[in-house]
Amino acid sequence: MRLSIPIQSHYYERKRIMRLFEAKNLTKKYDKTVLDHLDFSINEGEVVGVIGVSGCGKSTLARLVSGIEKPSSGSLLYQGKPVDFKKGRKDIQLILQNSIESFSPRMKIRVFLYEPYHYFYHLHKNEALDCIKKILKQVGMDESCLEKYPHELSGGQLQRIAIARALIIHPRLLICDEITSSLDHVVQREIIELLKKFVEKNHISILFISHDLSLVHEFCHQVLVLNNGKIIEKGTIQQLYKSENEVVQNLLKAAYLNS
Repeated sequence: MRLSIPIQSHYYERKRIMRLFEAKNLTKKYDKTVLDHLDFSINEGEVVGVIGVSGCGKSTLARLVSGIEKPSSGSLLYQGKPVDFKKGRKDIQLILQNSIESFSPRMKIRVFLYEPYHYFYHLHKNEALDCIKKILKQVGMDESCLEKYPHELSGGQLQRIAIARALIIHPRLLICDEITSSLDHVVQREIIELLKKFVEKNHISILFISHDLSLVHEFCHQVLVLNNGKIIEKGTIQQLYKSENEVVQNLLKAAYLNS
């Protein structure tokens, strides 16, 4: 397993930790129960990882926390109050696993990045251009991409553009749903380093959903383990290594064998 120094220590050195987001008894049912009475919280500046086998409810959780779907029961709280996703759309942003799904194939990258400046800040195109160039530089891209269409960029480049668009509006909570799963290891690391910088600089919080335990180890302060729609374990990655839960142990073994 590829391991490096995680960021937990830096986070817990902060003296004042404020709760940003909380789920209480969060439940989602379709034909069957997909998420079953989940309880967890995310603090300001905290990165919370979510791991589990395919079909355990990770992506459903992302859709609920981002407001794309409504829970069957339970509550979602933002800064201690029930989330109003219409008013709070700016504060909570979702980045998808397959970034190409976020783009219109007929829309140039310039238009894609301009939209949030127009919608949230009412800037004209010329006013937004300098801001767009600045955010592109922050995610490791340059302005040459602005006149290109999505199919003209690589998967890693599109993921950087998707991150740029999400960060344009300064969210407080960023939901990353398997955003590195289709990228090679080098690009994965670059994306994680990019997100680390934004967490440390802007104190944003992230719900980081992934099947890659080495990335979770490196990036997340706390980890939730989902199995059959329930949280069966939560804690730091170091605490998970000490878990006697069979499902957790199997996830750790699988991560080691795949490394």
